[in-house]
Amino acid sequence: MPTYRKPKQSDITEWLIFIGIYVATITLTSFLLLGAYWYVWFVLVAGGLFILVLWHKKSTAHHCPVCGDEFEITCLTNLFSPHGVTKEDDGWTYLKCPQCKNRAKMKILVKENKKNHTTHN
Repeated sequence: MPTYRKPKQSDITEWLIFIGIYVATITLTSFLLLGAYWYVWFVLVAGGLFILVLWHKKSTAHHCPVCGDEFEITCLTNLFSPHGVTKEDDGWTYLKCPQCKNRAKMKILVKENKKNHTTHN
């Protein structure tokens, strides 16, 4: 069973770098491709967005503030659910909790990387 933790500053920095690279790529390629090769630019935007959402889905989970359940969501839910950031908490996604069925801003958690944990006998 995966373990989860609150995001650290390094996690947030990593997320911002990935989003920044995506935005910079689609911005720069728009100047080169939007005229005659708009369909190539569209494929780059859609493909990049798919990779970004897949990466975010695989590296995060969510915590319900009402019942305390920790759960993961699908790529499609991750793509279409509203996301945000507050000063008090790190980040949230507006979801329906699978346990208590409450709709709320669920706190984003980071999946622990099992490769970093070693057991000593």
